[in-house]
Amino acid sequence: MFQQSLSMNFLKHIHAIILPVVSFVPLHAQLSLEPVGARAAGMGNIITLQTDVWAAVNNPAGLGMLTGASVGVSHEQRFTMPEMGVSTLAGTFPLLGNGAGVSLSNLGFTDYGENRFGIAIGRKLSKRLAAGISVDGHLMRFPEDYKDLFAVNGNAGVWATPAKNLTLGLYVFNLTFSKWNDREKTKLPVVFSLGAGYSLAVPVQLFAEISKNIYEVARVKIGTEFLVGKVLYLRTGIITQPFEIHFGVGYVHKKFLFDAALSRHPTLGYTPQAAISVHL
Repeated sequence: MFQQSLSMNFLKHIHAIILPVVSFVPLHAQLSLEPVGARAAGMGNIITLQTDVWAAVNNPAGLGMLTGASVGVSHEQRFTMPEMGVSTLAGTFPLLGNGAGVSLSNLGFTDYGENRFGIAIGRKLSKRLAAGISVDGHLMRFPEDYKDLFAVNGNAGVWATPAKNLTLGLYVFNLTFSKWNDREKTKLPVVFSLGAGYSLAVPVQLFAEISKNIYEVARVKIGTEFLVGKVLYLRTGIITQPFEIHFGVGYVHKKFLFDAALSRHPTLGYTPQAAISVHL
């Protein structure tokens, strides 16, 4: 009885942490693993436009524009809480004229956790257009008194450069409207993200994105990235609903890219994130 009470208190604590992310999903079926990469985090979590290793997680269409293989590892300490560390490993490689990617993410610890397993593929349709699809498997682990949950969902994305210096990206998470395997068949979030990026004559890029979970209000993201001296990137961004501010830096050394980011949630506080990737 005492152990069950502790478990219930723990779940309520987790609920308080994750609630701002997906507030319309029941307690036992929250989904808090999000797209990753410290570069995206530094610009306000703008995910639709990138064509790096993190496209394997964020928008599979970006894989169609990759050349060669890449590997990346990322860690996010959400709200600086030890229980909310998120680690992700991603890899991309050529496959039959396409770009393929795999990813594995983990959140939590022994008594509670989430795992996401992803397979993605992107194809370059023309010089200015690429499309991609991905499949994610989600495992939510609970204490012994509660049943673990599992779900599989499909996603799709498009990446395009319709004009010089202009990039557009579209990503739909859970296009399959998948559900958990619980008794209530609880729905996973369905999120549409549309982004645009513009490169100025000087080494400055401007980004904007709107993200809409069909069960929540839309979030607007605005970010920018400055290139200093060919090796150093400075980034910043904001998000609405709720308002968040983001900062980030990146450093290039030969085939390695080091990224770090820091964001602030108005209620839950700061989240640091770091990532390293290498182009093989």
